[in-house]
Amino acid sequence: MRARAAVAALVLLVAGCSGQDAAPAKESTAPLVLPDGYSPTGLPASRVPDCETPSSKDRYNPRITLNPAGLARDASGRPTGATLEKIRTNGLVVGVSQTTPLLSSRNQATGRMEGYEVDIINRVAAELFGAELAVDDRRLRLVTLPTGSRLLALDTGKNIEERGRDPRLAEVPEVDMVVADVTLTCDRVANHDVMYSTPYLTTNAGILSRLGAEPRATLADLTGKKVCAASGTTSIADLKRAQEQGIGIEPVSVPDSSECLMLLQRGLVEAVYTDFPILQGLQLQDPGTRLVHLRGQGGGEAGIAMSNEHPDLVRFVNGVLDEMRDDGTLVASRDRWFVDEVRAAGLDDPGPQPPLPRVPYVD
Repeated sequence: MRARAAVAALVLLVAGCSGQDAAPAKESTAPLVLPDGYSPTGLPASRVPDCETPSSKDRYNPRITLNPAGLARDASGRPTGATLEKIRTNGLVVGVSQTTPLLSSRNQATGRMEGYEVDIINRVAAELFGAELAVDDRRLRLVTLPTGSRLLALDTGKNIEERGRDPRLAEVPEVDMVVADVTLTCDRVANHDVMYSTPYLTTNAGILSRLGAEPRATLADLTGKKVCAASGTTSIADLKRAQEQGIGIEPVSVPDSSECLMLLQRGLVEAVYTDFPILQGLQLQDPGTRLVHLRGQGGGEAGIAMSNEHPDLVRFVNGVLDEMRDDGTLVASRDRWFVDEVRAAGLDDPGPQPPLPRVPYVD
């Protein structure tokens, strides 16, 4: 299918590196606008499950996760398990975005990766390896992934099967987890064998447009207009759904959310629609834009995506997130990036709130 071919081409843009600095993704002279036929999973539409039926909702419930209390420990009290020991030997590989300021992006002055999600990754690595890692520590490797195909990099049975079907996916690097504003959804659990951590971010959607354009407060205000979102996201699914419901939006899909900003700047789309914190980062890059917060609309909860075949890693990560909630570091990181940085840029919307721990766990 054309959609699958597009996803295949996009995944090959992935760049990896050693240490905590993710290598720059390859630049292109113009964003690649994807053909019709894309699905919210980044896979052929025929493979997207019907998540509206009670049986599917129960079977593929994205909020099913594991209690850190069930994690095995060695004689010294250190968390252990097959996946954790493999990572301690080979290093932790994390799929990230480097194009979402405030969440995860490259600081152009220092060359370092930074943001709310990077803070979480660094804490997970520090707890796993027993000490805070230096910026060049080879035990932590960040791999930059395009938004629409990020989950194909997870080491899961269905992803391995998908990569085996198409030789163009053979070069996709395997990662231990993806921390890139991955919204909890049923179809991602079904199609990628994902198990999420407890949520670390709750957000609404937003609309980004040019300052000189007519204000847009809802998707309905964009009737007859081209609106951009990244492929394989809940945002492009929202746009397609709005189109099917009679709102005359023309969805435009690109490999990575950041490319929507380029289309907006070139006048090729009227607006960008996606999660509000992503749009905050885009607005910081271009103050000639207007950002509308669609409170109570779109968005969702984001969690760290891992393979459901690695329960010890899921339990460990949930334990780290619980510690960050309890000791205040999750809120402190949120305040640093979504309050201090945003207000320093002359903006006043504090953005998303970290969710409370999800209780109870499954086991």
